[in-house]
Amino acid sequence: MKRTAVLALVLCLLLSGCAPLTARLNPIDAQVSLPLPEADTPAPAVGDTIAPGEVDVTLYFPSADAQALVPMRTTLALAEGEPLPRRLVQALLSDPAANGARRAAPEGTAALSVRQFGDIAVADLSIDARGVENDRQLFLMRAAIARTLCGVNGIRTVDVLIAGRAESPFVLPCGAGDADSLSAGYAQALAEDRRVGGESFTVRRTAVLYYPARDGLSLVPQARGVSVGADDLITPLLAALADGTGLDPALRPALPDTDSPFVTGAEIVTLENGRRVARLAFDGNLSAILERARLNAWQLFASITCTLTGFIPALDGIQVYVGAGQLARLESPEGGIALENGVLTRAQFERMTASLETIYMTARDGSLRALGRAMAPEDAASPRMVLALLFGEPEAWEEDVSRVIPDGLSADDILGIRVADGEAVLNLSGAFYARCQRLTPQQERNLIYALVNTLTERPDVNAVRFQFEGETIPSLAHDISLLGPLMRNPGLISRAEPDDEA
Repeated sequence: MKRTAVLALVLCLLLSGCAPLTARLNPIDAQVSLPLPEADTPAPAVGDTIAPGEVDVTLYFPSADAQALVPMRTTLALAEGEPLPRRLVQALLSDPAANGARRAAPEGTAALSVRQFGDIAVADLSIDARGVENDRQLFLMRAAIARTLCGVNGIRTVDVLIAGRAESPFVLPCGAGDADSLSAGYAQALAEDRRVGGESFTVRRTAVLYYPARDGLSLVPQARGVSVGADDLITPLLAALADGTGLDPALRPALPDTDSPFVTGAEIVTLENGRRVARLAFDGNLSAILERARLNAWQLFASITCTLTGFIPALDGIQVYVGAGQLARLESPEGGIALENGVLTRAQFERMTASLETIYMTARDGSLRALGRAMAPEDAASPRMVLALLFGEPEAWEEDVSRVIPDGLSADDILGIRVADGEAVLNLSGAFYARCQRLTPQQERNLIYALVNTLTERPDVNAVRFQFEGETIPSLAHDISLLGPLMRNPGLISRAEPDDEA
């Protein structure tokens, strides 16, 4: 946009008045305009661009003797906006093994989905993966995917499913994986499996638990350690879902806190059609109990379904009985779900699983407060959609915080975001610049670093460069220099206490 057009836009906004801010306002000269741009201005960020490129990675394949994993360095080409975790799994499944290794999975195995939820990745493989030669190959296939993904994009825990359900070479669950010693893990799991049927004992496993988001629209996976025994795999998972200790305030326990038993019966059965399901019986006053706890029925059942099928080996779904009746239909944000044979499966809730993204608003004490917001992984991949949350108001459960964006602005004032080479270029409108002229120094600081800190939550962004109408200017309203990229400022951040509601 030419300089005269920018000036006209700014003057128009100033003369038409700005919505009042709650804090003290600085006086503003009606003749203010955008400062002169720098001579060496980067190309304007127009629209949303996440640059494609090449990345050096390490893929891990099972060794020829099936005793360990063999690393193989390679370079992968990424299309614009292509998620790296999915590309890694695709390469691991399709690339021929080398250096004395063997294929990671049976030929023909495909990645049905690879989704990242914060520091958790869930990979769902096609049914071809069940064609492994033996138990050790199944264990190593899971280990190869976990070792390959851990450390990428901040991933710490990997859950590997086959055709939407957990698989294990043992009676006991494998649980989710990390980058620890895997050959020793197999030996320990084998020893534990040989004890099954003898004395009663429990093992510690990492489970991916699906907790309801407080927005009532989604589930968010969280990794937690649980102790389970071969004689009861269900109850420990239900107990963990009912425990809200340490949960982000944006999440809540999946099961309500009641004086009497809420789940009155739980067993694993095999149906006539061969499907293996967990059959759960609930208190006949379920609706009243959920209403008092402000829980949605679909979130309760979806949470249990996704958690159990992702952890208990060879479990296809769950059946729900309430009092004397069986659940045959469930209403969800995606519409009504008719249950064949009354079976709930994780595929029915795939679109309702979300990632907990971090944004920043102003706390009462003037610091920046880190806030969790549930977003579909596909939406969270867009920096624009994450920044758009800053233009909204705090949620009902977010106390003592206020938005950093001046009134009268919307996400439409984001003209473009370009992410490349570890840097995000954020191009904002002249209207944005004009509205910010009334900010106090503290408001300016919180606004700028809320944008910077939110964007640098992305693993591919280390710094943020600001533009206004495609131009680089010295500062916004006061003394923070915008002539170069800004790094993350963790010193401004305070965090809300986790929700200890049980």
